[in-house]
Amino acid sequence: MRATSIPVGDIQVACSVVGDGTPLIVVHGAIGLGARYMRDLDRWADTFQLVYYDQRGSGGTPLGDARRVSFAGAIDDLDGLRAGLGLDRVNLVGHSAGAILAALYAGTRPEATASVVLLNPAPPLIPELFQAFQQEMASRRTAADNAERKTIEESALFQARDPETLERHQLNTFVPFFRDRATIEKVALGFTEITAANVQAAPERMMGSLAALDPMRRFADIQCPTLLVHSELDPVPVAWAHALATTIPGADYIHLEGAGHFAHLEDADQLANAVLPWLTKHTA
Repeated sequence: MRATSIPVGDIQVACSVVGDGTPLIVVHGAIGLGARYMRDLDRWADTFQLVYYDQRGSGGTPLGDARRVSFAGAIDDLDGLRAGLGLDRVNLVGHSAGAILAALYAGTRPEATASVVLLNPAPPLIPELFQAFQQEMASRRTAADNAERKTIEESALFQARDPETLERHQLNTFVPFFRDRATIEKVALGFTEITAANVQAAPERMMGSLAALDPMRRFADIQCPTLLVHSELDPVPVAWAHALATTIPGADYIHLEGAGHFAHLEDADQLANAVLPWLTKHTA
């Protein structure tokens, strides 16, 4: 692994590069968390070079100008990263909200995008599907989950934005996303002081900026090969995956049976067997 930073606008973007071959830029989701939780994709480094980067105000990347914490700002940051890496065109792998960002990049920068893989894109951007998603998330939580969350939020360490405490809070929020609750005990989000300082404000800033981009229209402008991956046990409605597959011209679609939202953590072999042949074909 090679750690580096790339100057992009007013900040230095922290990156970790693993492997050789055709570069894949990994766009993390979980707004404001950083790329650490995506590192289970390292197994793909036998075939590709994986470029993980921490988005503005997360991991090792400073916040800089807070007004740039938006999807438009994140698109600009990603384009600056592409240029800083010396790439004319990028192959993107985005997860969850990172898949939304990757798709928006592909739709607004078609000349700079070679291919895009959308892993479990979320949240749904269609109101009735978003409501169904929220209801499913709530139904998968137990009274004990909610009590633990309340205890964390009332603690002095939470109020002080202690990174370890905020990481526990985030994992509690993620409970409905996992197929197996035991997985949570093995997940490291790698919260830093930067992450802890910004993670609570980032989702509202980012999601509040989305409507201005008219995302469904942008998705329809994607010109590169696109693979959409949805998991059977994801709380995100499958209808959202179908809506995206219909909207994005020529998109390919894969349904992972028995997998959850974090398939790269819980069903890594199934995910790799589904995605790597597609990437090999479309990045050749």
